[in-house]
Amino acid sequence: DVAREDVATDAGVVAFSAMTTVTAINQNCMPAVPRDPLTLSGTVALTNSGSVPIGPITLSTGLVVRLLGGDTLATFGVTPVTLAAVTPRQTGSVTFVKTSDSLANDAGTQGCQIVPCGTPVRIVMPLAGTNVPDGARAASEPMTIPCVQ
Repeated sequence: DVAREDVATDAGVVAFSAMTTVTAINQNCMPAVPRDPLTLSGTVALTNSGSVPIGPITLSTGLVVRLLGGDTLATFGVTPVTLAAVTPRQTGSVTFVKTSDSLANDAGTQGCQIVPCGTPVRIVMPLAGTNVPDGARAASEPMTIPCVQ
């Protein structure tokens, strides 16, 4: 599932697609389960099909979103990185790494209860920056987080 945004502005057309690729993911659910058992890294790529530059875009947080229903299971922090402005007809990418002890949810659960093993999810990175519409996101392909149990 690729996020796609097309918006006409006074300066030109903002049109892009963005995708998150997860390069490493694991959840350590062996006793004693750490408070934050999830390790994760990946890449966000943005292709600019519009007529104006997009970005720079700073990534500092991510979401674990349940595939069925689309609700957010958890949020996590990433070591802040910036995707440089992407000019029209170009693609830019940046790698990110989840920060340790940053996995959280609204239910107050901890450890492997936050994202239960075997749950189908997408990793979603919110996008914000110059010429990026509010609410723009880059989502991964559907996946199940592997767990060491």
